[in-house]
Amino acid sequence: MSVAANKDDGVVLAEAIRLVNEGVEVIFPVNGRSMRPFIEGGRDSVLLVKPQDVKPLDVVLACVGENHYVVHRIISVDGERVTLMGDGNLQGREFCECKEIYAKVTHVVSPNGKRHALNTPFIHFVQKMWVKVLPLRKYLLKLYRVYMRLRNFKKEVHDAH
Repeated sequence: MSVAANKDDGVVLAEAIRLVNEGVEVIFPVNGRSMRPFIEGGRDSVLLVKPQDVKPLDVVLACVGENHYVVHRIISVDGERVTLMGDGNLQGREFCECKEIYAKVTHVVSPNGKRHALNTPFIHFVQKMWVKVLPLRKYLLKLYRVYMRLRNFKKEVHDAH
């Protein structure tokens, strides 16, 4: 899930990171599909906080290349090397060092402003299962896409009347 698409976005991202470093919680919009089905790019935002005690299964904002920032899940930490993977990805992984993790995501924020915590026991269970069912993700994501199309179609029909 990408967070900066152009120069102006990069300026906003730099300011968000600065505020997070100062201990301020920042709600930041995201785009892309790599965190489906849990975070929908272009619709949801994420609540960023200072990245303390990050561990596998946490969702973080990290720099994985020169000025390439992603919001992805930590798969593993080996010393200073961190492996990340988007929930909507079937095989792609990114790598960074611990010092390149700039924020931790604690909540997904819906368009209506409602915050959905990522640290509840139920969400932890779902996240753990999602990581374990990697071979089945292809089919689960396909079902999710069908569900989203049907939901959007139903909304369009409803809005037309």
